[in-house]
Amino acid sequence: MRPHRMEAALAAFEDPAAKARSLVPLHRAWADTAAIPSPVRAVVARSWQRQSLKNPALSPLGTQGITDRRERAAVLTSLVPMLEDRLLQLAADAGNELVISDDEGYVLWVAGPSPIRRRSEDIGFVAGARWRETDVGTNGLGAAMAERTPVQIFGPEHAREEQHTWVCTSAPIIEERTGEPVGAITLSGSYRTAHPHTLALVSATAREAAGLLAARHDRELHALALSAPTPAGRYVLVDAQGWVAASEGFGTGARLRLPGNLVAGACWLPGLGAVVAEPLSGGWLLRGTGVASTASLELRWSPAPVAVIVQAGLRTEIRLSPRHGEILALLIASPGGLDAHQIMERLSHAGTPVTVRAELSRLRAKLGGIIESRPYRLSIPAAILP
Repeated sequence: MRPHRMEAALAAFEDPAAKARSLVPLHRAWADTAAIPSPVRAVVARSWQRQSLKNPALSPLGTQGITDRRERAAVLTSLVPMLEDRLLQLAADAGNELVISDDEGYVLWVAGPSPIRRRSEDIGFVAGARWRETDVGTNGLGAAMAERTPVQIFGPEHAREEQHTWVCTSAPIIEERTGEPVGAITLSGSYRTAHPHTLALVSATAREAAGLLAARHDRELHALALSAPTPAGRYVLVDAQGWVAASEGFGTGARLRLPGNLVAGACWLPGLGAVVAEPLSGGWLLRGTGVASTASLELRWSPAPVAVIVQAGLRTEIRLSPRHGEILALLIASPGGLDAHQIMERLSHAGTPVTVRAELSRLRAKLGGIIESRPYRLSIPAAILP
C-alpha cells in the first residue's frame, strides 16, 4: 500500500484548546450517525471508517507475556537504546512519554515523566496493552500501523472520549528486508503539547531506525556471500526473503520473488527460469540449468492472463499483462516462430516493430528464458487453456 501524505494535526501557532473545541461536534456527529463530516482530516476519516466505538480492548499482558514479546521482537529490541537516546529527553522536556510497540501493536516499553505515565495508565496505555485500531479505536499508534506512515492524532480525533485530552504522534519502523513494520514509536501527552515538529521528529527517528536495519541487512548479505560456496556457471545467491547477495550470469535486480513453496531441487523461478535450488544457512543458492526438457507452459486467460510453468511437479504462476498474454498466445499458436514484423501484423494496435521488440524483451525477462529469438519461439511445450 502506498503511504499517504504525512500531515500534522495542528499548524504552527494554532491554539490547541480552540482546535479541540472545533473537533468536538465533528466527533459527536460521527458517533451519533456513523457519517464522517467533511472537515475531518483525511487520515482521521480513513481511521474512523476502519473501526467503530464498540471495539473490545484486550486485557494487558502480564510480566512474562511482555518478556516473551520482547524476545520475539529481537530486531526491535536492538533499536530501543537508539530510540531512547533520540527521543526520551526531548519527549520529557515537552511533557510527553515515549512508547515503543511491536509489529502487532503491543506496547512493550513506556518511559517518560511519572505524571504523564500515571495519566496514561488511566486510559490503559500501558506496557502489555495492544493498541491497534480494532482494540481501542482511532489512536496514533493504531493509525500509523494501519496507514504505514507517520500519523498525529489530536484530541477529539481519537475515537474514544477518554482519549480526547491527548495527542499521540506515531511512526512505524518499516524493515526494508521484509517490507513490513517491526514496530512503532509514539510520543504522547496532553493535547496542549501538540506541535507539528513532533511529527517530523518521530518520522526522522523511524527513518533512522529503518536505515540501521538496512545497513545491518547489507552486512548480513555480505557475510552470506563470503560464507556460501561459489559454484561454476550461472547462479544467484539470495537470503530467505529473496534479496540478492551475489550472482553470476543472471541479470537480476536487488530482490527475487521466491515462491512460498520453494523446496530443494529443480524448479522454475520467474526471471531466472530453470534452476536447482539448494538451501543454505540464511538463504538459497539457485544454480541455472538452462531450459529443462521436463518443463511445460500453460496459458490461462480467465479471469486475467497467467502463464503457468510446470516443472518437477511444481506449478509457478506468472501474471501477464493483456498485451503479453496476446504475444504469448501468438507464439504458442506458431511453434515454428515469428519475427517482430509478423507479430506486429497479428497484434491489435501493435505500434511499430521497435515497440513489439521492447514488449518481447520484457516478456522474455519475466518468463525466464523460454522465448528464443530469430525468430521468436517457445523452447518448451505450451498450450492455451480456457
